[in-house]
Amino acid sequence: MDAEQGVVSQSIWDPLNQKVAKSWIGRYFEVNQRKSSFTTEFRAGTVTFLTMAYILAVEAGMLRDTGGPCTVDDCMFNKGQPFCMFGEPGKGFDPGYTACLEEVKRSFISATAISSLVACFLMGVMANMPLALAPGMGVNAFFTYTAVGFFGSGGMISYKQAVAAAFIEGWLFLFIAIMGIRGHVIRLVPRAVMLATSGGIGLFLAFIGLQAAEGIALITADPATLVTLGGCDLVERAYSYSPYPPDLNYDAVCGGGADAWANGPPQALGPRSANYSCMGGQLRSATTWLGILGGMLMVLLMMKNTKASILVGILFITFISWIPDHKASYLGASSPIPFGEERREYFLKGAVVPSVKKTGGQLDFKALNQGDVWVALITFLYLDFLDATSTMFAMARIVAESVPGFVNEKGQWPRQLWTMVVDGIAIVIGSLLGTSPLTVFAESAVGIREGGRTGITAFIVACGFGVSMFLSPIFASIPPYATGPAIVLVGCLMMEHSRYVHWDDVRQAVPAFLTILMMPLTYSIAYGIICGITSAIFLWLWDMVWEMLLVLCGYYKGEKTLYHVWLDGMSNFYCAFNQEHILVRDLPGYKAVTVLPFEADSHQLPKSQTMKVATGVQKEVDDEVPANKL
Repeated sequence: MDAEQGVVSQSIWDPLNQKVAKSWIGRYFEVNQRKSSFTTEFRAGTVTFLTMAYILAVEAGMLRDTGGPCTVDDCMFNKGQPFCMFGEPGKGFDPGYTACLEEVKRSFISATAISSLVACFLMGVMANMPLALAPGMGVNAFFTYTAVGFFGSGGMISYKQAVAAAFIEGWLFLFIAIMGIRGHVIRLVPRAVMLATSGGIGLFLAFIGLQAAEGIALITADPATLVTLGGCDLVERAYSYSPYPPDLNYDAVCGGGADAWANGPPQALGPRSANYSCMGGQLRSATTWLGILGGMLMVLLMMKNTKASILVGILFITFISWIPDHKASYLGASSPIPFGEERREYFLKGAVVPSVKKTGGQLDFKALNQGDVWVALITFLYLDFLDATSTMFAMARIVAESVPGFVNEKGQWPRQLWTMVVDGIAIVIGSLLGTSPLTVFAESAVGIREGGRTGITAFIVACGFGVSMFLSPIFASIPPYATGPAIVLVGCLMMEHSRYVHWDDVRQAVPAFLTILMMPLTYSIAYGIICGITSAIFLWLWDMVWEMLLVLCGYYKGEKTLYHVWLDGMSNFYCAFNQEHILVRDLPGYKAVTVLPFEADSHQLPKSQTMKVATGVQKEVDDEVPANKL
């Protein structure tokens, strides 16, 4: 019966598929050449959108923590005073500043939807690739918590300077793509650090999703151990302050008596932390348990290959949180989280005209002479470069599994230049609207596995974002303990690339481990990358010096010369600039490979498959002799 139904279903859509395939639309998108059909592309685009729709709530919730364009002038109490946004002791964040944040969050939802719509449309029409773009997970964490900081405090630059840096980075991205040097540059990054970056960001995201500001509050602060188990109710929470030592004295804090605290905490106390310590009652918070339950649902659905499992989990938690009068309610006066009634009133609007007036055009180029702006810009470029480039090549290879010859022996595919150009344009558009940089989403693989092979898939995803941008009241009412589990799960999935590191080789293991470790512990993606690259360069230099000394001491008995050591150590540079023929000619034992560094999975190579090591020399790899470099 199922087979008969499949035939009937196919016959119903055959006329439409044939009509589209023969039309100018089908010819432009090469539907027949790529062995696809309109209905297949439609289904693939729909599944892709449903799989990545969580970004609308997650991105808005995360960027809200920057404070956006909100300033101390938006405070209701102590207006204009530093740190007034953190509110009076025991009363939560300032209500005026919080109201501004809610407007900013709605604007971020619209900005995310509009920028993703335009980017996916361009990807489909210009590049004819089934790739979906949206603000990237990972780079948005760096944008929020490292570049700008919580409510603009403790970061490197302001929100307006950050979007200006993203704007310039987008144009640099475009330049790199048009000049065709993107593939060359990617080969210069130590492979172990490149693979570990994804894992480090994943661990960083998971750490964020477990905290209170943008997660389920399972992890909270502890004065002795820095972090500990949380999940306590509001009455058990003790917030801490960060006083500045020069201002910290008895008179500044307590000299005025109770009257000095009438209008809020003294300035000497500094800003109030977004997180808190639990004075007792761990794991008694209803919102924490609801988040854990939703996260378990996401994992169970993903185990069974259920489409849009992350979205289903978010919706499950959200629908329960919309029910009034219980301890995990997010809407209404009974909500344990402040401003529940205001959220309910906005939710009841249902649909609104999208607006980016709070975040659009907020670029500030006046601080380009500051070093921190350029540090943020270069980090944006690095993260986007690695994320987008590796994802593009991976997605193209998945398409090539169903379309023979789609990717040639050099790793190139049709309209590859336009694919990379659209990526840069998307970053520019996103910065103008006020979002963090956009990138190609790995969730595109879900749609490709569903049969998406042309730009029609990306066009359908764009249509999904087009509908969602009118529903900002709905997405703004998704609680943080609904998106928190999604962030943790995405972080878990990003750890996958770390398995490709040769952990049995200290030259790979140490830089990779430091990259992963330092990101969550320093709460900075940039510091993790810098630490990993610095350690990799140190080990590389030490290895070259050691090999030179061995040559000079006659250890190799003339079989290896200083020239060989040079070629061995600089092989990545030779390959990056298409000079690999010199290595083949002059370096004994070297054999050229066609697999790109970021595509290779050394642990899946067949036995005795020739493999390229980090120094450039290729060695025969079998089960008994693992490669000691890559």
